[in-house]
Amino acid sequence: MTNPALILAHEWIGLEVEIIDSPNKYEVGIRGEVVDETMKTLKIKTDRGIKVVAKRYRTFKVKFGDRILKVKGDLIAYRPEDRIKRGIMMIKRAKGKVWI
Repeated sequence: MTNPALILAHEWIGLEVEIIDSPNKYEVGIRGEVVDETMKTLKIKTDRGIKVVAKRYRTFKVKFGDRILKVKGDLIAYRPEDRIKRGIMMIKRAKGKVWI
């Protein structure tokens, strides 16, 4: 079984995500496949096109292997390559902010 905290150091491109909490009520419910990622945003391919959403201040529901996880966007608001390199440190920092 995969450790859920590994999602913080994992590549997000190709993962299925849904926004479940956001300061922008119009973003809640956006779901699809992550097709690109920057330090501050995710590009999500939806049925209605590509949506670019900020990572910070959002909570994402992510399909990771055979699990569905909730991840606070602030925990992944790094350049993807830095997040992957610093994965262990971020996993320790997450304590309780990744839910099954």
